[in-house]
Formats: sequence, C-alpha cells, structure tokens
Amino acid sequence: MHKLFFSSFVFFLIVTRIYTRPPTEDVYEALRSVCKGKFQGGMCPYAVAYDIATQLAGNWHNGDGATGLWSDGGPAIWWPSGVGLWALAEFFHSMNGRATDKLYLATRWAAIETAKKQNNYVHTKFTDDQAWWANGALRLEQYVRSIGDSTQELLNAAQAVINDNMAHETQQCGGGVFWYYGKPPPSITDKTTISNVLTIYTMATMYSFTHDPSLLQGGSHGGAIDIYNWLVSTDLLNPQTGYQRDTLDTADGKCQLRGGSLTYEYGVLVQALIALANATGNQEYIAHAMTYIRNGINQFTRNNIVFEGCDDTNTCSGDQIAFRGIFYLGLARLYEYTRDNTIAQVIEASYLAMLSRKVGSRYPLSLINDNNNFTGNDLIVVTIGDLNLASAMIKVYKYKYAPPVVPNIDAAVNGLLPFNITHQGLTGCVCDDFGCPTGHYMQCFVDSGHKDSTGGQHWNEKALKFFVYANSQVSL
Repeated sequence: MHKLFFSSFVFFLIVTRIYTRPPTEDVYEALRSVCKGKFQGGMCPYAVAYDIATQLAGNWHNGDGATGLWSDGGPAIWWPSGVGLWALAEFFHSMNGRATDKLYLATRWAAIETAKKQNNYVHTKFTDDQAWWANGALRLEQYVRSIGDSTQELLNAAQAVINDNMAHETQQCGGGVFWYYGKPPPSITDKTTISNVLTIYTMATMYSFTHDPSLLQGGSHGGAIDIYNWLVSTDLLNPQTGYQRDTLDTADGKCQLRGGSLTYEYGVLVQALIALANATGNQEYIAHAMTYIRNGINQFTRNNIVFEGCDDTNTCSGDQIAFRGIFYLGLARLYEYTRDNTIAQVIEASYLAMLSRKVGSRYPLSLINDNNNFTGNDLIVVTIGDLNLASAMIKVYKYKYAPPVVPNIDAAVNGLLPFNITHQGLTGCVCDDFGCPTGHYMQCFVDSGHKDSTGGQHWNEKALKFFVYANSQVSL
C-alpha cells in the first residue's frame, strides 16, 4: 500500500514537472510556449510576429497620429504608413488574442488621428499611395468590428480615398484609374495595375460595410467589378494564364502595355478578388485568384522561397524587398480562404528561410543573399514585410499544424500585460483625464470592445492605464 502510494506520488511529481511550465517574465517568452513540434520556442510564429511588431512600434515617429505611422511628415505616406497600418491590422487578425491589446489600442488611436487629417493621405496625387492607407484603415476596421466595436473615422477616410481615385478614372483606353494626376514628372499618362487593384480592393471591402451597390458596378465612374473587367479587357490581367502586366500608357491614345509582373501586384490582386467573391458570392473570383497566385509562385519562388530578381545581384532596395512582403499578405489571405497546401508550403519555406538568416534582432526578407544592412525607412518597410510573413505563418500553423489543439494565447500571457485578462470589467485604457492631449478622449478596453469613457474618475477606479499620446514613444 505504501509502495503504491509512493509510486503514485513520484508519478504525480514527474507529470507536474513535465506539464507545469515555469512562470515567464514577458509576453515574448510566454508566446514561445504556445507552439508544438518543430515550431516550439524561437520557431513559434506567434512569438516571432510579436517580436517583429515590437520592433516596428519602437520605430514610430513622435508625431504619429498627426502624420501617420512611421511617416516623416511628408504628404505621401505610402509604405511607411499605409502598408504598415495594413500589416499591423493583419497581425491583430492573425494573433486573435489579448497579447496584442496594447499595440492595438495605440494603433487604433494613431490611425483615427491620421484619418481626421485627410490632406495627408488624400490628394497626394498618387492614387496608389492613398489607396494603401485606405486599405490599411479598412482592414483595421474589420478587426475593430470583430471584437465588438466600430469607428466612423476609418470608414470616412477610406471613402475619401475612393472618391478621389474614382475622380481620376477616365474612359481613355476604355477605363481605369490613373496612377498619378499631378504635374509631370512623373508620367501623367499611365494607368497602372497596382493603382487599379488597390482601388478594387478598397471599393469591394467598403461594400462589406455599406452595401452600396455602386461600389461594385454602375457608379458614375464604374465600380470594383467594372475596373476588374477593364483590367482583363486590356490584357493587364489574364485570368486564363494568371499573367499580369504593370502599366498601360494612354499617351496619344495608343494604349500601349509596358512592364511585366511584380510580386506586390499579385499580393493585392488576390485579396481584391477575395473581397469581390465575398461581396458578390461569385466563387469564380476565387478560381481567378488561384490562377494568378500559381503564376506568381511559378515566377517568384525558388525551392518554395519567394525572391525578387534583384536578389541575384544583391542590389535590392528596401522597397523591392518590401514588395514580397505584400505578396506574403496575399498568400496568407488566400491560404486562409482555400487551405491550399501549395500556398502553405511557400509560406512555410520562406518563413524558415527568414529565421535561418536572422542577424541579431533582424529577420531579413532578403533570403537569397546577405543584404541586411538597411537603415531608416528602408529598414522599416523591410520589417513590415517580415511581419507579414510571420503573420502568414501563424495562419499556416493554426490550420495545418495546431489542430486539434488551438493555441491559447490568452492563457499564455495571463498576468503579463499592464492590465488583467480575467474577463471581469475593464481591462485597460489609452490616456486618462490628465494624459490625453486637448481634444482627445480616453479609450478603454472592455470584454465587448473599445468604448469612449463617460466619466473619468469612474474609469480610473476600475482600470490600470497606460498612455499613448502625441510626442510619446510606444513600446510593448
């Protein structure tokens, strides 16, 4: 009897030692523990994505909220702000847990402040620049609504971009949106694939909020479906082969095609087609998306690792490397929709290659060579691409490797955030009565979403606060 009791006690101690993890001291370490198999520890995409997101947050400019995330204050906030906002929004969707609450609240605040200043991102005269920001805002709004809240500012911002882009859709060469409408240079006769697929995506996504049929077809300048049909009719896009061209030059009415395929065009295009499929229920758009992405994979992968032509000569600029970051964004969204294993293999191989070439704290997206010496905005846009790849890998892990056990992010980070996650009452606020700048309002996180405060002291009594306001740096 005593031997049996002793044996059972020893077995209990062994099991407890195996299954009881020592307490972790920070969120990153906690997230390393939520993956299993070959993705344990430092390979876990939840931890890697969080690590990259903290690096991006550490590079925010002091004026963020006034001029956009990672903006230098200039009028064109294309990569630094638009693509960065989009990447963070996708990160929030992918993580789907409380570990991102603080960065989410900060990003939401900065995005709304930027949205109020439309001259910073509308009327840049580059229709792609402003559409990057609009799509980032809409993707963030989708996350906001997924947690039970909503904003009007982000929708207003996206609608302003739609209005401006469609004002520069003309019937020259049959339709399409001009890439630039300012004083030359650059060219004022080009209608580019990227400007048009970004506009399609903005309009089709906006339809999911407003259900305005003119966003899809038949508006005064046409809608998202009309623009897609025009792209196909000009051979800028070919849904039979999956090939795409970069530009249609309208000069002298000759309607000449120029340029070949680019990774970021594929990345946006497949997301636009998913949005059209969701808006119309027509699954033919998904079939087209799969044809395009297979062509993109054939053109831009080696051993399933995504690359750009400049990799061969080690001459890639930050923007060229960041192009593939948008490709990963498209791969991730299409994989989430289709669970296609070919797409999963590309994401996984590229992710593992990125980790294998990590230098210090940097996760280089330049996977064919050792070009990892980026600084300034180049470093930021490359890091944004890193985040897109890590977020994509979260989706692959979640659907391919984790089942039947879904990683419990909330349990992993319990007690490590600047607010509790007991699901009882308030859990955190941005600004308080003294921390918010004049004209700004405190935002508090509750289980059902994010709500404006109604009585300052009432909230102060119930919630721990952290501050996000003008001239402050954000860190997780």
